[in-house]
Amino acid sequence: MSKDGSSGNGLILFMGERVEHALTAIQKYTPETVHIITSEKFASKHKRRIKEWSKHYSFRPGGVKSIDNLFHRSAITSILNEVISIRREEDEMQESDLSWFMGITGGTMHMAAAGSYAGLVLGIRLFYVSMPQGESRPMPNRDVIEFPQLLGLGMVMHLPIEIISYLKKGTGEVNQLSEYMSEKIFWHLCEMDLLFLDEGNWFLTEEGNVILNLVGDTSIAQSAKDQKIKDFEKIVEKAKKENPESFIGWA
Repeated sequence: MSKDGSSGNGLILFMGERVEHALTAIQKYTPETVHIITSEKFASKHKRRIKEWSKHYSFRPGGVKSIDNLFHRSAITSILNEVISIRREEDEMQESDLSWFMGITGGTMHMAAAGSYAGLVLGIRLFYVSMPQGESRPMPNRDVIEFPQLLGLGMVMHLPIEIISYLKKGTGEVNQLSEYMSEKIFWHLCEMDLLFLDEGNWFLTEEGNVILNLVGDTSIAQSAKDQKIKDFEKIVEKAKKENPESFIGWA
């Protein structure tokens, strides 16, 4: 069980021919399971590799998804669908409760673009393994680069309007947060550099402020806020009718 309450990490790796970045990611995140998305050209090789790696690194081998239209405009949709199918298989068939990471290092630019979009929509943490200079091999604690704020945008898009409105205060006491969100959500927001802690208080970062304003000003968020106000007004009106004497003097 990880700090955020999940049962471990899951990896989705975009891959071309090279494998160094995949092994670095596996060493970094010590996943419970690994899935690969690649082209038809390399699918059979990666199927053999994932079985070998699963034995060596002790993880459950997931599937290897191949994209047959990788160099066409429609590849973006195909890649996104494969990522969605992996999450659905894990959530429904494996009943897993994993923290998901997706490596966008290998493959084509199509894959990196689609992977970034999929991570934003599905709440998957993205990372890239940089290639060290010279002939040295990549190191897990040095060359894995994450993009926490991008996932932060995706996560904030999924938050209830009450939490967004509360966080826009900018700061507050940590012991009051339980009224608005779970501890798991709070630590995720900290990991994504949207919030930080200091002596019992939480603070909104500059990046967090920009993201909250961006999401909070969307038409969907405004509609949700308007609906909450209407629902509250209905509750008040009902209470007035049922207990008129309690509301004497109210305008």
